[in-house]
Amino acid sequence: MKMETKIISEIDYLLIEEVKAIRIKQGLSKAQLSAKLKLARSFVGKVEDLSQRDKYSIRHLPILVQALKLKSICQLFPKVPSRDMIEITYQKIPKLNKDGSQSKQFEEKIIQIVPINKGIE
Repeated sequence: MKMETKIISEIDYLLIEEVKAIRIKQGLSKAQLSAKLKLARSFVGKVEDLSQRDKYSIRHLPILVQALKLKSICQLFPKVPSRDMIEITYQKIPKLNKDGSQSKQFEEKIIQIVPINKGIE
């Protein structure tokens, strides 16, 4: 499998990963969260896909809090970023169907995350 890279701000990456973890814990699909956000059905899927350019914006924060039934925006940021920008190396690998065969859908396996500049000062 071919490795790919993406440069993204660490705060964007941490937000995407936290929303994904909360979404999964609450049993919400990507399409269900997109609907709760009143956005295109594919929006959350695109945000969670490293090969796509979509991300959450500041405007989405209060909407995410409501959709995920959180008490505060702070719950979306349990970790404080220590770097501005990071480079993520990942591989797209086929998901497995329930019968063990390979799906046509892919998931991303993170190989490494490397800071590409100094820490936030």
